Amino acid sequence: MKNDSINKKVRYVKSQKQTRDHVCHWSGCKKQVPPAMYMCYFHWMKLPKYLRDKIWSAYRIGQEIDMRPSREYLLVGQEVEDWIKENYL
Repeated sequence: MKNDSINKKVRYVKSQKQTRDHVCHWSGCKKQVPPAMYMCYFHWMKLPKYLRDKIWSAYRIGQEIDMRPSREYLLVGQEVEDWIKENYL
């Protein structure tokens, strides 16, 4: 079961609206998603759960507003990008 910190992040991200151009982080996907979301649902569910969990753990509420993601979040993003390249591209 997700811990309270992750549950709070999930509720926050699900409540966010499209406030600016922001596309899914899956390479080549052009689908617009709210800036708080990492990917469109279709591509999010293609990631293995361990990577989704790492993204949730590294995500900080509001980082999409102040544009200051943590180093950990950026490293997980690179890990996700590498996984996509190895498995889908």
